[in-house]
This record gives sequence, C-alpha cells and structure tokens, in this order.
Amino acid sequence: MDPNLLAELHGDKWRELSMLAKKNSLNPAQTHRFLDLYRDASKDLSRIMTVAPDSLEAARLSAIVHRSRNHLSAVPAGGLSGFSRFFVISLPLSIYRLRWDFLIVAACFLAVASLAGIWAGMHPEVLETFGDHSFRKQFAEHDFVDYYKENPNGFFAVGVWTNNAWIAVQFVLLGITGVFVVSGLFSNAVNVGFSGAMMFEFDRGSDFFWYILPHGIPEISCIILAAAAGLRLFFAWVVPGPQLRRNKLASEARSLLTVAGGLVIMLFISGLIEGFVTPNPIPPTLKIAIGVLYTAAVIAYAWYFGKRAARAGLSADLDEHQAGYSILATDR
Repeated sequence: MDPNLLAELHGDKWRELSMLAKKNSLNPAQTHRFLDLYRDASKDLSRIMTVAPDSLEAARLSAIVHRSRNHLSAVPAGGLSGFSRFFVISLPLSIYRLRWDFLIVAACFLAVASLAGIWAGMHPEVLETFGDHSFRKQFAEHDFVDYYKENPNGFFAVGVWTNNAWIAVQFVLLGITGVFVVSGLFSNAVNVGFSGAMMFEFDRGSDFFWYILPHGIPEISCIILAAAAGLRLFFAWVVPGPQLRRNKLASEARSLLTVAGGLVIMLFISGLIEGFVTPNPIPPTLKIAIGVLYTAAVIAYAWYFGKRAARAGLSADLDEHQAGYSILATDR
C-alpha cells in the first residue's frame, strides 16, 4: 500500500481523529465516532509500517494514533464522578427503561391479589386452610396490628429492610430463570389477598388498609420493579433480538444490576416508614400520604433523570472499552 495514496484516501479521517483526541470530553455520538476512527487509523498505521516505516506519513499517523491511545486510556474519573453517574444516569435510566414492564407486572400483581382476596372471602373453606375460627380471629383482631408494634422501631425497620432487600436482589439476579420471579410474585400476591380476606372476615378491613398502605405502596412498588427487572433479564436470554444471545444477556445484566443496587437504597427508606410511620399513632391518612409522597418522589426522580438520559442517547451499561464490543448476529 502506497503511504501517499493511503494518506490521500484517509487523510480527512486522520484529521478528524486528531481533532477528537484533543477534546477534553466527548458526547455519546462523538465517542462512537472516535472509537471507529481510532480502529481504522490503527489499521492504516499497521499497513504503512509494513512498507514505509520511515516515511512522513508513518510519523504523522503514528503521532495521531499515539495521542488517541492516550486519550482512550486516560485515567478514569474519580469515585465522586462514578457516584454521580450512578444516581444521575445509570439508576434512573435503568428504572425509566422498565416503566412499561413495571406497569404490566403491577397490573398482574394487583389482579392476582384482588382475585385471591375475593375468592377466599366468598369461600370460607379456603380460609379454614389457614386455621380455625379462633386462629383467624386472633390474627385479624390482634396479630396483624401487633406485628408492627411488638418490636422496637429501629430493630423492626432494619429487619424488614434486610428481608425485602434480599427478596429484591434475588428477583433481579434469579430473573434469568423466569420461573423464580413468577412463582415468588404470585405467592406474595396470594398471601396479600388472603390476609385481606381474613381481616374483612372479622370487619377489620380498615385496619388492613391503614396498616399496609403506608409502607406497602413504596415497598410493593420496589418488589414489583425488581420482578420487572428480573423478567427483562429472562427475555433478554430467550428473545435476544438482532444481538448474539450472550451479548444481549450480558448488556442487560450489567444495566439491571444497577436497579438491584438502587432498590436496596429505596427499600431502606421504605423500611424506615414501616418501622417508624406505620405503627405511629398519627392519623392514618397522614401515614398513607407519607408513603404516597415517597413513591411519587422516586417516580419523579426516575422519570426526570431517566428520560433526560434516554433522550441524550446515554446507556446504563458500561462503556464499550470496559464491556467489550457488541457484535450483531448474522447467523445462529
């Protein structure tokens, strides 16, 4: 390959690469362009070095590639930058991407819980499988409410948080199985429905809602979000689209693990609500309002930052040079 001819053909690309390598920061489109130009320039340099290593074109292109390599392998931003990216881009964007999955899973969960409660309420023999009349009466009139008051607030809050966080992380990590998430969500919905049926059996329906809604709205929302993330991971494996199955699964897993980390934080606040607000003697409407406001704040946060990141073309996944290049599947 004649170095002069190669310089004439690709000189514009070399100059563009040189200009991008001098920039302090690149937007997503510029980053992709920079990587493409760097790969092409590296190939051109290899060709020139095999035929004319002492030519001016070799020296010129070598300097451009060297500067670009330094730009590409520069020291990454510090921990504060990573912390900011997590809360401003990765977490809200991951949640925003799951908005439709969340709505579908939430609708299914509420439908199962409602149907289970109505069915159990209309069939006394179903409720008898939980215990005899005296057991159900004790549960409805004492145990359900006492559960939130029998332990110190702080101890109870931490216990609830660790249990719910563990469930959420399992739903995300084991979502690849599909079955684990569906069965776990179904059993939780049925338990909620049956508990409500036992409360209504002894005219304690108001207690059921007063005590379960303040923390239940944010808590169940987090669990449903975890289930939605897990099912997204399952479908990434089953229906990978145009990407290789392993690439699609790896990309979704890296992004959705962000959701698991965020849910641990969100469930901690939900645990504080359950430990300190739910058993508090303040008006029930105020307790429910606290849970609703917290959930609305999380939705607003994910919507604002997530939508902004999506419009900017950002990704919750790792950068290309960290995660490896994506390969489109042309044949399976």
